[in-house]
Amino acid sequence: MSEGDAKRLLKLTVDYGQKWPLNDIMQPGPRIDWDQIISNDLNRRLREWAAFFNEHADWETGLYGSEERRKWFDSEGRKLLKLLQDEAGERFDFELHLWF
Repeated sequence: MSEGDAKRLLKLTVDYGQKWPLNDIMQPGPRIDWDQIISNDLNRRLREWAAFFNEHADWETGLYGSEERRKWFDSEGRKLLKLLQDEAGERFDFELHLWF
């Protein structure tokens, strides 16, 4: 990246039915090859975080069935944000968007 080039901003968030929690899947242009950028462990954890949301978040209320689940989801989101910044922060800026 040359000086003056802005890094692409990506949101770490998940919505109902999504298996991948970064909003690059909704943006035009070539797909990002995350397998070449982040570790397998981080890739797996991102997908598990999205799966957890889809398994536990009620689409009508946004609740997770327990405060413990909600706290885990929020905590894991913050950890994933840090890992993304560590592994891909030279190429991208990341923002965490939690539900409710």
